[in-house]
Parts: sequence; C-alpha cells; structure tokens
Amino acid sequence: MSDCLVKAFSGCACPPGECVEKPTTPAPVTFVSWRIQAIACLTFGFLAAIVSAAWMETQFKTRDLQNQEHVSWK
Repeated sequence: MSDCLVKAFSGCACPPGECVEKPTTPAPVTFVSWRIQAIACLTFGFLAAIVSAAWMETQFKTRDLQNQEHVSWK
C-alpha cells in the first residue's frame, strides 16, 4: 500500500490494475510572506538585543564592584 502511495506521488507509471488511486488532496504548502519574515526577524533581533544588554549590564556591574579601589580609613 505505501509503495502505491509513493508511486502515486512520484508520478511513476504503474502496471495496469495497480496504484490507480491518486490522492484527492495535495500536500499543504505554506508560504510566509516577506513582510511577516521581516517583522519576525526584527522582533527577534530586538528581543535578543534587550536580553544581551541586560546580561552585559549585570556583568559590568559585578566587574566594577570587584575592581573597585579599596580605601582603608585609619
């Protein structure tokens, strides 16, 4: 049975009496427009920039505190 489906989709010639049924509905094809792709790309880039900026801020703050000059009052 699966061999018949493969033959039906590939368009191979079948012997008489075999694989005469063709699928009634074709495989669905989805197309995402370039506008949606651009909006998704910009949104993902913006979120990545915010997350990386927040992470870098904590890293710099920690580094500044570690390298802070220690003054001892006598």
